[in-house]
Amino acid sequence: MTDDRETDNTPERLLARAYALRNDDPEETLKLYADWAETYDQTMIDGLAYRSPRRIAALAAVSEPCRDARVLDVGCGTGLLADCLREEGFSRIDGLDYSAPMLAVAKREGRIDEAFLRDLNAPLVMEAGRYDMLASTGTFTHGHVGAGCLPGLLALLVPEGRLICTVHRDVWDEGGFGTGLEALTAGGVAVLRSREADRLFEDDDEPTGWYLVVEKLPA
Repeated sequence: MTDDRETDNTPERLLARAYALRNDDPEETLKLYADWAETYDQTMIDGLAYRSPRRIAALAAVSEPCRDARVLDVGCGTGLLADCLREEGFSRIDGLDYSAPMLAVAKREGRIDEAFLRDLNAPLVMEAGRYDMLASTGTFTHGHVGAGCLPGLLALLVPEGRLICTVHRDVWDEGGFGTGLEALTAGGVAVLRSREADRLFEDDDEPTGWYLVVEKLPA
């Protein structure tokens, strides 16, 4: 007899649960990531061949030559991206996430310095101009966070600081990212330096997300 709990925790099922999340159901989001925190790394890297953390870290390394730059991993989870950023030589990395168990793993593993428990669907209360770079992958996807958080995130950057992130292709329009970035550009807040379609997972048959570099403009 198959254990239903084991079936529910297969890599494919966990990812399906994540993609089925809704922005209006925060309790389900918190439950999923609490269930997933201790096995997230194995699920995503070994089970699903998650490639975007390494891809974003490489893009960050090209975009930001200073390895002493202050970096915030937005939606850091267990710190997979932060770990890749450290492999690229970045040494000052904080993490922000909605899930306390996920943040606890990232902190325990030494992947982030300071942990911020925050909900990006709410006003973001943090020090303005604190970071040289924001990096993120897997946050702007199904049932998570729309483009409404972008102004608050950009406020955390120094002028000419950069947000380097992925946006799942399925939420580019639904989540308002295209129109949101156009509005920020029109308002002189930021400019989209690059947008490249690529796979988020090694086994994807075609590009499943956008890799973005967004630069904050001087006031």
